Amino acid sequence: MTTLDYILIILLVLAVLAAVYFFLTRRRAARTAVFEANKDLKRQIRFSSDEVLRYKTLYENLKNEPANQPKILPDYDNISADEVFKTAERIILEQQKLEIEKSEITERNKKLWEMSLAVQKEKEHIEILKNDIEEKHHSVTESISYARRIQLAVLPPKMILKLSFADFFLFWRPRDIVSGDFYWMKRQGDIVAFTVADCTGHGVPGAFMSLLGITFLNEICKDLDENTQPSEVLEKLRADIIRALSQDSTFGKQDDGMDMAFCVLNLETNKLRFAGANNPMYLIRNGELTEYKPVKNPIGSYVFVRPFETAEADVQPGDWIYMFSDGYSDQFGDGNRKLTYKKFRELLTSVSALPGKLQSERLSSFLTKWRGTMPQLDDVLVGGYQIK
Repeated sequence: MTTLDYILIILLVLAVLAAVYFFLTRRRAARTAVFEANKDLKRQIRFSSDEVLRYKTLYENLKNEPANQPKILPDYDNISADEVFKTAERIILEQQKLEIEKSEITERNKKLWEMSLAVQKEKEHIEILKNDIEEKHHSVTESISYARRIQLAVLPPKMILKLSFADFFLFWRPRDIVSGDFYWMKRQGDIVAFTVADCTGHGVPGAFMSLLGITFLNEICKDLDENTQPSEVLEKLRADIIRALSQDSTFGKQDDGMDMAFCVLNLETNKLRFAGANNPMYLIRNGELTEYKPVKNPIGSYVFVRPFETAEADVQPGDWIYMFSDGYSDQFGDGNRKLTYKKFRELLTSVSALPGKLQSERLSSFLTKWRGTMPQLDDVLVGGYQIK
């Protein structure tokens, strides 16, 4: 190494030492500045406390002084008595105000704490009630779901319809788990009886009524023949319902019952007999709809009782017979408008050329679209039967 190299190394070492010294010096200066600032802050705080104490002392000393006390007090750095009184009174008032605010804050905090405890207790109580309600709801839902299985088991087998008609569908959509709408059918020889009924109410009460209706129909129609009249079936069913429910015809009294469209078809002669209790029957042939009107009486007690009537029709292969509850036509849509029977008839006519399964799917999609965000208001049942 040359002499120049040694000189450069020495200069480099000196520069590093100078930088270290400069860094340490600035760090020490910063510490000193922080220390002095803390000292100054403490001194100011102490001075402020001392000033407050000083004015209080002057105030207490001057309260009992004679009235001719000089305005300038030499012992207190030429502070006037008026200044002492004003300053001391201001300090005392501010301290009293702070004490009041402190007391109010303490009281508010106490009330907030008590409210917090009350809210927590109420929250725990609500949680207990919520769990209890959920448990009961689960239990009731399980019971009703089991009741649905019973209701489905009581309904007659659809095999009767498969053997009796060229095609058919049953669009059945309960509002709740179980339904007050029900279908029923029975075949004996060449005579097949079939119906769609709408019981008062829906859910569990309606389902109980449907069980009564099915039970009574099984008894009334145990013997079917070519002379079976639908109107007589409805009369007997009305008497059974009134007797079973101990009803009377008091004006204004709401009695349970059912609306029904009831048909008897002779498969050999294609003679169709119909009787209706508030519910009509539609026959569609080649896109033309014919309505068979019901008697405006329910199956049950009624003030103005009218006898049920049987209507007859000669049906042809390919004809479609429709019976239904009022749940479909009475459904409200997003525009707060009822579907109405008119639109319902138009819909049935438009789908009558389709197979039964597709008709049911069209009815389902149309109703869902019509409802929109509106809830389902009632049980829905539409039965379609195509003549062989």
